[in-house]
Amino acid sequence: MSLLLAILLLTQSCSSFSSSAAPAPATGGNEVEVNPTFVTIDDGAVCLTGAPAAYYFFKGFGNGTRNWLIYLNGGGWCKNITDCEQYIDYKGGAWPLPTPVADSTIMLTNTNEDENPEFYNWNKVSVRYCDASSFTGNSQITITNGTTYYFRGARIFKAITQELLAKGMGNAENALLVDSGYFFPSKRHSRESKFVPIFEGLVDMHGSTPALPKSCTSRLPAALCFFPQNLQGDIRTPIFFLMSAFDTVQINYTLSNEDAVCATKGNCTSSQMKALQELRLELLDVWPNERNKSLKGLLVYSPNSHCLLLGSGWNNLAPGGTKQTIIIVLLVVVLVVVVFHY
Repeated sequence: MSLLLAILLLTQSCSSFSSSAAPAPATGGNEVEVNPTFVTIDDGAVCLTGAPAAYYFFKGFGNGTRNWLIYLNGGGWCKNITDCEQYIDYKGGAWPLPTPVADSTIMLTNTNEDENPEFYNWNKVSVRYCDASSFTGNSQITITNGTTYYFRGARIFKAITQELLAKGMGNAENALLVDSGYFFPSKRHSRESKFVPIFEGLVDMHGSTPALPKSCTSRLPAALCFFPQNLQGDIRTPIFFLMSAFDTVQINYTLSNEDAVCATKGNCTSSQMKALQELRLELLDVWPNERNKSLKGLLVYSPNSHCLLLGSGWNNLAPGGTKQTIIIVLLVVVLVVVVFHY
């Protein structure tokens, strides 16, 4: 067995769903639609509300049958009970059962060769995100009214991994895990930064520490081990970082509301532009400095964005003015490493 496990940290992580029926190859622009696969290997691998965890499986075909691409949907976090109740309401109440989705929901799962030439015939999996802990939690809390909230992100990730290995991923030639974010705690704007309090809440309420790499938690507080700058040095699997220097989530979680809004509207004052440029410089300072280019690569681009995978733009980037496909290779969280996933 030759299993190449590559990791891509990607801030363009948004929620979109991609199951178990084997689709026929897409030709002539026809969409392939699949139903959700609900996790059965662990009945405790459930969403915040206790609803079943699920993923969508687009079966590979042709010479792509031994290649796998796993996409982890994003969706933020909740750090305390009040926060989680609001999170559940915002996400749609008790999480209705997922419905069938088309392969074209996101470009990476598209089975049309013209639109997705690198991965169209691979086995592709879109993992539903419903734990609000970046797949790190393993606890539960029952509040005074009798409602139980389940913080089972780590169990969901482990269970889905086990099921995919049984479906053939264990014999993969290439396994690409996609998605995450290279977020960082700003030193210049530490007062406004929302990241650390959120991650402290994940550690306290979700019980995330055991899912975080011991190589990090042995030397730093667990909450800081959600930041990739504190983890990437221990990663020996090939990894590619793709990030906007002005990522909207990084900006919204770091700067004041007024400064964050101006970046989206394009009406920043000179002082606000200075704050944005300072944030860009901080990002460049915490990027990995890897001499072995076969293990780590990176691409920083300038447009103010966050969700790159949902449209066709992900393979239209033009480094150095020369258009070329950026072969997106892989992911974020748990098991291999928990680098945080939005």
